[in-house]
Amino acid sequence: MNFKSYNILITAANKLAKNYAKKFISTALVPIDYTRTKEIPAILDVSGIDIKKNKNLRILDIGSPQILSLSLCLCSELWDVVYINPFEMELEDLHLKSSVLCLKNLDVRYANITDLLTISNIGQFDYIFSCSVFEHIHPENGGDIIASKNVTQLLKPGGIFSFSVPYYKRAFNEYKNGDVYAIKSIANEKTFFQRFYDEESLNRQIIEPTGLTVLEKKYIGERYYFKNNIHKRMAFLVGMGKRALLLGRFFNNISDFLWKSRVILSC
Repeated sequence: MNFKSYNILITAANKLAKNYAKKFISTALVPIDYTRTKEIPAILDVSGIDIKKNKNLRILDIGSPQILSLSLCLCSELWDVVYINPFEMELEDLHLKSSVLCLKNLDVRYANITDLLTISNIGQFDYIFSCSVFEHIHPENGGDIIASKNVTQLLKPGGIFSFSVPYYKRAFNEYKNGDVYAIKSIANEKTFFQRFYDEESLNRQIIEPTGLTVLEKKYIGERYYFKNNIHKRMAFLVGMGKRALLLGRFFNNISDFLWKSRVILSC
């Protein structure tokens, strides 16, 4: 007994299997992105959250790489983690990963940190994390300031906001050809991609708008790079393309050698 429509089903099933296989292989070979092997642990270490595994906490993750929220959920069942993102594809992907890991303490929601209407019903949090997100927030002029002001409203008294952004000796904006995330490009114009902060812009556009007191700053960066070209650095040589598939399992060891840090404490 043959049905013509079987071909439609098997085509879809094969495509699904192929995509899942690609994701599985990719994750197995590159479990954590090269730069995140140092960036995310730095955010967590600075926050001091690791000593509170036995406490009930509400934690907000503002659109960070998904491994951050997944790790927090697995670290303690007492931690309720809310992940927000305005991009549906990211939400769907994290829903899938959460289901695979059988996580009961992860709440994945559509929300935009610059839009009070979408964040008004998520409550307040003991900890708020954001890894390499604020530099991308639109609008290009002032999006990060709006987001920083809104963070304060979501943080409980005495709560901690721990975040990371790219830093350079002088501030500048980076643009790319074509669409960037969900932002559609305009003909003959490059699209805003991200900001690089310096000390002045970091204070003016993120720290001061929150009204919070800085407890600790940790600067991390690569030991070897082209001083006159921020776009030429080891992260692009090691962590991209086929080399990433070959070296992915050794990213943490490689970054131990290629990265350095210094800490500044302030009240």
